[in-house]
Amino acid sequence: MSLLHTQTHGPKQGTVPDLVLIHGWGLHSGVWQPTVEALQDRYRITLIDLPGHGLSPMPAGGFDLMRLSQLLLDSAPQHASWIGWSLGGMAALNTALHYPQQINKVVLVAAQPQFIKTEDWPHATPGDNLAAFTDNLTKNTEQTLKRFLALQVRGTTNEKELLRDIRSIVEQRPLPQTEALRLGLEILNSANLRPQLPQLQLPVQFIFGERDMLVPVATTEVIKQLLPQARINIMKGVGHAPFLSHTDEFVNLLEEFIKP
Repeated sequence: MSLLHTQTHGPKQGTVPDLVLIHGWGLHSGVWQPTVEALQDRYRITLIDLPGHGLSPMPAGGFDLMRLSQLLLDSAPQHASWIGWSLGGMAALNTALHYPQQINKVVLVAAQPQFIKTEDWPHATPGDNLAAFTDNLTKNTEQTLKRFLALQVRGTTNEKELLRDIRSIVEQRPLPQTEALRLGLEILNSANLRPQLPQLQLPVQFIFGERDMLVPVATTEVIKQLLPQARINIMKGVGHAPFLSHTDEFVNLLEEFIKP
């Protein structure tokens, strides 16, 4: 039995491809609604709330990246294509690396195999920034989340409108539990899937926003070296949430890759 909250959209009968959509840190699966509306006639879509986010409870003992992958697998249909955004993308990538026989394809949206900047991985978020974020989280969770939402849309052509939309979506479900947020930041701070990336056996697509303030588009050059067979798409004028700001373009790129 799945511990995580899920919702299924699309045809209940018949042979249609399965998709699993995994949201990012601090949000819930409602962020995928425009994507669901665009795809639900042709795909069976499973939305999953990350643990301690949205309507999903916190698991006993918390979670790390491997536990997160196991929780997601328990909630997902077999042989689906997984689309993961940001932290959800890292979780999808980790699952694809460890359980490739259970997934069809994997799409990473504004996601990297390593979130934190190091000397040999320069196009990423400085560790000091994330440390300050973690510190602020314990002092004022709601204010920290508001700051994070602003970062999601910064640089996007329709920034103010998008920020209003994303805030409205977040308010539709309870705020994430502080412990879930802390553990998510721990994953982003510590996970490094780069050494395993060349071992990835599944078809993979990366979708980046040209103006993303959290996942710099320059990271694509290194990813091409580590995984030359990957499909990489860069959306112009787009920030960290391409499926919200430019839904039609995002869905077209996605379908080019996931369609049978």
